[in-house]
Amino acid sequence: MNSLANKFVSQLARLAPFGKRVDDPLTSIKAATRWVENLPIGDAFKCQQVIFDALKRFNENSTQYTKDRLAVFMLLDEKSRDLQDTLVRQYLRNPRMSRAQESQLWHAVYGQYWEIARGYHTFVLHLARETDGNQHDKKMVPLITLRAIRIFGQLLKWRAIRYLPAGEKLWLRLHNLYRIAETGGFHRQPQRAYAEDASDCNCETAHLHILMLNLANSGTLYPKQLDLLDRWLCSWHGMLQLDSDFDPDIHNFAVDLSADHGPRRVRKPEPDKPLRFWTTSALQQKLQEIQTALQQGSVPAHQGLTENARTTESLELLEHLQRQWSSLAPREQRRAPRESVKRLVDVTHGLNAIVNQIKAANTPARASPYGTGLNYNEVDDVHVYGFITERTRERVSHMHAPAIAASPDVERWVMHDESECGYGAIVESRDKDWLRVGALIGIKPHEASVWKIGVVRRLSRVNDDTSSVGIETLAETPTLAMLQATTTSGYTVNGHDNSSASLPHASLWLASRGGGDSVIIDPVHFMPSQVFQVHGMPERMFIALGNPIEHSKGWIRAIAEPVSS
Repeated sequence: MNSLANKFVSQLARLAPFGKRVDDPLTSIKAATRWVENLPIGDAFKCQQVIFDALKRFNENSTQYTKDRLAVFMLLDEKSRDLQDTLVRQYLRNPRMSRAQESQLWHAVYGQYWEIARGYHTFVLHLARETDGNQHDKKMVPLITLRAIRIFGQLLKWRAIRYLPAGEKLWLRLHNLYRIAETGGFHRQPQRAYAEDASDCNCETAHLHILMLNLANSGTLYPKQLDLLDRWLCSWHGMLQLDSDFDPDIHNFAVDLSADHGPRRVRKPEPDKPLRFWTTSALQQKLQEIQTALQQGSVPAHQGLTENARTTESLELLEHLQRQWSSLAPREQRRAPRESVKRLVDVTHGLNAIVNQIKAANTPARASPYGTGLNYNEVDDVHVYGFITERTRERVSHMHAPAIAASPDVERWVMHDESECGYGAIVESRDKDWLRVGALIGIKPHEASVWKIGVVRRLSRVNDDTSSVGIETLAETPTLAMLQATTTSGYTVNGHDNSSASLPHASLWLASRGGGDSVIIDPVHFMPSQVFQVHGMPERMFIALGNPIEHSKGWIRAIAEPVSS
């Protein structure tokens, strides 16, 4: 079956002047330019796939490394950038897309980056080995090396976005590219990788950019946060530099250029390995200055952050970066020791499912007229024998087995480690579209009856079928509460407000021992300072929603500020 790319090739061949047939548009820069200009720009996905097929065919048939071949490849890379950016934006702006859509978009983006990285990597290795190449080819080595390093960084970033390990020897290939730049003496040569770039870059800062992004990623960031950080780092390059000589009083991070892994904190550097060291002290000071300015009301864009960055999410991410990029001494340690266990727990996810499970757990069994805990079987025994027989007791015990475990909303997980603050588990994740960092879950040991609230904080895919999950459990025990708005929508019929705004909606009340209660609600009902009457609590009370403490897909936790009625 002919691919879409081959169909365009055939059409171009028929239109070639003087009856000359063009079998492959990638044979010359002129033919490639004409082919690219005739691509269907109306559909970004289809157009990107056409270029992807061309890149793949180019890489698989690449036996010559001529100037023209390199020019054709660079043209395909440059012309595909806008299409790639369009797909990237679609992916990041639609966190609720189905698993099939997410997989299709991710593979399209990642596959394109892979073919571009593969092509540049091959050209760099070939030209670096050549000793008698022409001067034009030699002059191109710094530029294509810089592009290759940046594209390998995108591969690592997009694997992190999907919580995948690096794999495919990506780190080793990246380090080898940087070593070629060092050997060639152009690792600090300023260049503009692409004409539309806002500023110059070099191979060292591009390498450090990737290392810093990896240090920040602990499996706890959302895809949007990773992309935001990727953009922020572009303006912080001047505060980072790699050194080959270790200074214990200055350096706090290192990378082994001969190893297939990313950066590490410096502890006991081995002198026989090609290690490179750097410090983050200047950057930490910059982060503190930005954080202080934002807290005082400055706009993120005025602090060199992106135009679409919001103050709340920026402060949250800056705090995370200060921990991840700090020296070892002040770095935040684990809050509670972790113990290896094998514990069976019930798990449900989503605000509505948690509400339903807590409601079911709090609903008492149907009582008989002869006392608490009696049912119709026990009533018959009392009538006939005057007491409850052992046979009936056994039958009733089976009938009273917890119904929650059989609920379709409840899954059973085996936890592998536990602490006072949460759990760690390895679970089957192939069909769990909802399993993402920030997911709200209800969790309780299988033998317990009280549900706790948990949040997925860390996620790492072990393979296609399983994922390693880190769950933080909130200290507060949730209580069901109904919140009813005290203001009307303003739309009335015969003097009555018939809108859904006046209807109560379920929430999870979290009472703190030290004061400062909070409430988890659906984000569609959140409005700062909105006053609600709380039903289901021992006392009639009114609250106003304060600042959000945390939020993610389908839920938001806000401070519940008491107000007088």
